[in-house]
Parts: sequence; structure tokens; C-alpha cells
Amino acid sequence: MKPIDPATRVKLYQNAKKVLGLLGEKKFEDADKILAEMTPSVGKTCLYTGLEARRALLRGNKDLARTKIKTGMKMAAGGDVLFNRLAVGVARDLGDRDLLGAVLKVALKTTPSDAIIQYSSAGYCYRRGEMEAARTHYEAAVNLKPRYLDAMRDLAVLYWEQGKHERALRVLARGQEFKAGFRDDVLQVGNARYGVKNYPGARKAYELLAAWQPDFSAVYSNLGSVYRHLLEFAQARQTLKRAALLQPDNDGAYYNLGNLEKENSNAAGAVAMFRRALYCAPQKAMFHWNLSLALLAAGQLGEGFAEYEWRWETESFPTKKREFDKPEWDGQPLEGRTLFLIAEQGIGDALQFLRFVPDAVKHAQAGKKKGRIILEAHEEVIDLYSEYADMVELVPRTPGAEPEFDCHFAQLSLPLVLDVKTLDDLPKAPYINVIGKDRFPVPGLNDTQLNAGIVWGGNPAFAGDNIRSSSVEHYAPLFGLQGIQCYSLQKGPREADLSKAPKSLIRLSPDIKSFADTVSIVRQLDVTVTTCTSVAHLVGAMGAPVFVLLSHNADWRWLQHRDDSPWYPSARLFRQTRPGDWAGVIERVGAALTELRDQKAGR
Repeated sequence: MKPIDPATRVKLYQNAKKVLGLLGEKKFEDADKILAEMTPSVGKTCLYTGLEARRALLRGNKDLARTKIKTGMKMAAGGDVLFNRLAVGVARDLGDRDLLGAVLKVALKTTPSDAIIQYSSAGYCYRRGEMEAARTHYEAAVNLKPRYLDAMRDLAVLYWEQGKHERALRVLARGQEFKAGFRDDVLQVGNARYGVKNYPGARKAYELLAAWQPDFSAVYSNLGSVYRHLLEFAQARQTLKRAALLQPDNDGAYYNLGNLEKENSNAAGAVAMFRRALYCAPQKAMFHWNLSLALLAAGQLGEGFAEYEWRWETESFPTKKREFDKPEWDGQPLEGRTLFLIAEQGIGDALQFLRFVPDAVKHAQAGKKKGRIILEAHEEVIDLYSEYADMVELVPRTPGAEPEFDCHFAQLSLPLVLDVKTLDDLPKAPYINVIGKDRFPVPGLNDTQLNAGIVWGGNPAFAGDNIRSSSVEHYAPLFGLQGIQCYSLQKGPREADLSKAPKSLIRLSPDIKSFADTVSIVRQLDVTVTTCTSVAHLVGAMGAPVFVLLSHNADWRWLQHRDDSPWYPSARLFRQTRPGDWAGVIERVGAALTELRDQKAGR
């Protein structure tokens, strides 16, 4: 390819920047016009090919983007800074580490004096754990571009991680000279790591910033939250209190203190801190929602369920509110109208709140003219609801294809219209009775021993499942107990863990096809042992004996500091005494099972 004269190259770069701007706005036709005008004057240069790669990527054609980058790399032997930057960006956005490494190798060879390429190379090496190489490239980037704040920020963090604390602080002080708000840039490094649950990495960034800016309240608030996630509770409390002292209106500090108290099973303390956070920021939905969870965990159901309505405004809430052009039910008699009761959240939630349906029906049908009530149910459990068919119409949960109705209401909001204030107001179990023993006869059932169903985990996709779920290996001490036969009822992805279980665990799981099968099995067993899953709610709703194994920071519905459940009187709760201590829980469960065995044998 013949050399391009300086004037043409300047115009080429100007047009390239225009194209990139248009592509960023997804104005593909306008970008295509400029690209077509560029071709006659300069031909298919590496830069042109890089622009084609970016266009292909933005249009969703990853294979073409990858091909174009590889083609451009062969054409860039003479070195083209803009192409190299383009290629790095495309490779990074593709998530192709091998391609990114190849692009950076070419770029460092052809344009080693470009600070952006050096910075990109530093990030690539850092993510690969090549810390010395990363440091070399960060230092090169800063030397080439002394006001390169991103490079200075990341170099300072790396220095700190390597124990070069004085160097780190000097670099930050230099950056502060160029940008008054430079500390916020450093804060974002920690925030980004925190956002992907890289708590050790976030800790390093925050501790660096705290050492540099000891009066910066925001960093202590975030650092305290990191300590909480790392289970360093004393350090977390001290750090969060410092954040509040430095800035008395720091709502985040009080919110994180609330989470810390909740983590330590101190619902009253959590309530106080969440209230303080709301005093500073009255409209923050996350604060209201977490206040509701603390109130409910404390058994303060009236205010707790009122605050629970903020769940719909919380971005992290797993279920989005379905919007309808029909009004919400006001709790008054229907007088001929049709009410649609919505099954929100998961199966366990639906089973827990099914208890409120009969009272809701009484309220709705209290007028002179009866109405129509439609109860939505998850398809997996709809056959368990058949005993309610004389009071409601049952339909499967199909968001977006709901039946016709005049008003609607979410099932987890029913306590509001039913004026549930205290634990004594809860409708009592059992309230699932329709499935009998004959549906699924348990093979080889031996009535001379204690028969226990076993469930060790829920859906791994559920947020916090790593805390609430155990493992089949943790349950192993139960499988060898004399006179006790364990049956696996585990379904879902964790059923694969059966391969790690001893043969003494009888595997019913492969033959269980529905929750109705599980109900039938449970009626034949003496007890079910499960973590906090839908099965716990199912067995509790049946009024059958169930041992529920709970994490140190258990869900609100199991309350705190008690081994019984007002929600499920047939349940016995076994809580971790410290985070992650399933071994201690299993030891106590084993003792309880042995006691049940002896009672059954009349000993």
C-alpha cells in the first residue's frame, strides 16, 4: 500500500472520529456514507478496517468484527495509533482475551510511545495476575502522559497492593494537583470492585483512599460494608461509626450499620439504623425495603408489611411489579367485580402466603353481591391448590397473558388488607391437605426406623443462595446414624450433587416429578430436613414435621433467636451460631433426629 501524505492522513483521522461518533449514536447510514467517501482517497487502510470492525460489533456481528481486526493487524505493520486503539477496544468489548493479547503485542511493537496503549496493556497484565508487568506499563503510561489520571489512579492502587504505600500516596497527591475531585475517581475503583463482589480488591482500594483522605466519610461507609462482607464485624462497626461521625447525614453509613446489625441477628438495632438512614434520605426505596425486612424479622408485622410495599421501587428486588390499566383492590367487598390475586416472587413465597387466601376471600365476598376471584399459581404447585377451588378460580402463572379482571392484588400484600399486625394474627397451618400418601408410595419404607427426607439446597441462581444452601457433603454425618434412614428429596440443579453422596442415602429424587409427589412422600416420612427452600415452606404448610437449617443471617420469615416458627408450628429451626458453620448445625440436627428415633421406638 502506498504511503499516505500528511494532509490526507489528517483528513482520514478527522473522518474516522466522525464515523466513531456516528457509530456511537448508532447512526449507521450516516457513518456508511463517510466510510464510502474515504475509500477512493485512501483505499482500505488498517484504520478503515478498524472502523469496519467497530461497525460490525455494534451491529451484533462479532465474527465479522473479529475477522476485520485480524485483517487490520496484518496491515498495521507501520504503526497506526488510532487503529491500535480501535483494535484494543473491539477486542476488549468482544471479551476475547486471546485476541486482545495479540492486538496489544502488535500495538506495543508498532506504537510503544502511545500512553493509551501502555495503559491498556497494564490493565491486561493486571487481570492476568502479572503485577510487575502491569506496574511497568502503568509507569510508562504516566511518564508518556503526565496528566493521565486514570493511569495514575490505577498505578497508585497497584503500588498500595504491592506494599509500596509511600509511592501510592505520592501518586495520588500528584493526581489531586491536576483534578480537585480526584479522590472520587479512586473511590470508583473500589466501588467497581465491590459491584462485582471482589471484596478483597475493593478493600485495598478503599484502605488506600482512607489512608490518603482520612476525613472522607464516604470511603469509610463503603469500607465498613466490605468488612461486613468479609465477616470482620468488629472492624466493620468501628469503620461505619467513623463514617457517621465524620458526616452525620451520611445515609449510607447508617444503612450499612443497619445491614451489619441484621447480619448479627440484631433486628432491633437494624431497625434503629435503617430509621436513621431514612431520616437522612426519606425517599430511598432500598432503605424502606430493608427496614421492612428488619421489622418483619422482629415480628413487627403491621409496620413491616406496610414498609414492604416499597419492594416494588427497589431496583434489586427480584420481581418487577406488573403494570395493569385496572386498579388495585382496595380491600372492600367486590360487589360483582372480578379480583385477580397475583403470584409474585418464588414458589416458597407463594406457599407461605397461600394461608391468607381464605380470609381474603371472606373480605372480598362480604357484600350483598358476590364477586369472582381468580387465584394465580405457579404451574409447579397449582395441583396443590385444588382444595381452594370451591372459593377461587385457579389459573397458572402466565405474566403478560393474564385473564380479564376488574381489580388486582399481589398475594404478598394481603396482610395489609387483612390488618395483620402481630404473629398471633397469622392464619395457622396446615393449609395444604389435598395430596395423600398413595400418589407416590415410598419404596422399601421401614417403619421400624426413623425415616427422614433430605434437601440440602435451593436454586443456585437465587441471590444469596450460597449462604442459605448447604451441600450434600455437609449432611454426610446424618447418613450413617443407626436406626435412621435418609431419603433424598433434592430437585433442581443441586440434584447433581447426589453423585457425592453415599449409597446409604436412598435416591428418590430421580423419580420425583412434581411438588405433589414430594407432598405424598413427606406424608409417609417421619420428618423432613431441609435448608431454607420452597420445600421448607411446603412441608410447613402441610403441618408435617420439618427441621429447617438456617444460615447465620437467616431470611426475615424465620424471625430471630428462636428455634420454633409462628408461621409453621410443625417446624423446628436450627441456626448457625457463626457464619458458614454448617457442621455445628448438622451436629445438632443429628442429635434431634436421634431423639426422634428413640421416641418412635418407645425408648
